Amino acid sequence: MEQQPESERPEDRRDVGRPRPTWSLIVLPAVWLVLGALGGVAIINVVRSDDAPAASAEVSAKDAGAEPPATKKPKAEKSEPTAKATKKPKPKPKPKPTTEPTVEPTATRSIGVGVYNQIGIGGLAARVAGQARVAGWSVAAVSDWRGSVPQDTVYYPAGRQAEAALLGQDLGIVRLMPATANMSSSSLTVVLASPR
Repeated sequence: MEQQPESERPEDRRDVGRPRPTWSLIVLPAVWLVLGALGGVAIINVVRSDDAPAASAEVSAKDAGAEPPATKKPKAEKSEPTAKATKKPKPKPKPKPTTEPTVEPTATRSIGVGVYNQIGIGGLAARVAGQARVAGWSVAAVSDWRGSVPQDTVYYPAGRQAEAALLGQDLGIVRLMPATANMSSSSLTVVLASPR
């Protein structure tokens, strides 16, 4: 008896010209989508925060001899009142009125300025530094900035808010903030976060 070839079963047939879908074609794009969404949320949160940005530039020329200040971590707030917190503060004596008018310090352009580019547009910090020089400021540093400042900002050391306001007016920057621990304590710091 002659054996007849068995008929081909459908599962034995393979369509060579057409690839079969595999788990990787379904799972990998789903993983990429989830990771992309999480990355996008993380980037948005970083951009919105303005927690002590870190400068990637070297210390400005005026501060070159001094050691850079150590970065301080903010202390956690305590929710429980302490014994010191429950004491009533002593009232401060009220100043006696005088007949002489008080003179507020006049802002001058005598303080140094550092201009930093956060967004990576080539020549942006140099262009804005040039605008500051034309206005009469002494620019001590021009470099890139690594951090997350939400908008163009002038940071000022203690007691120099009037100069920061004047520099902001000269450059068209409205956001003024006290300098953080990792910034110069003797000059104004401009961080550019927009193409201007």
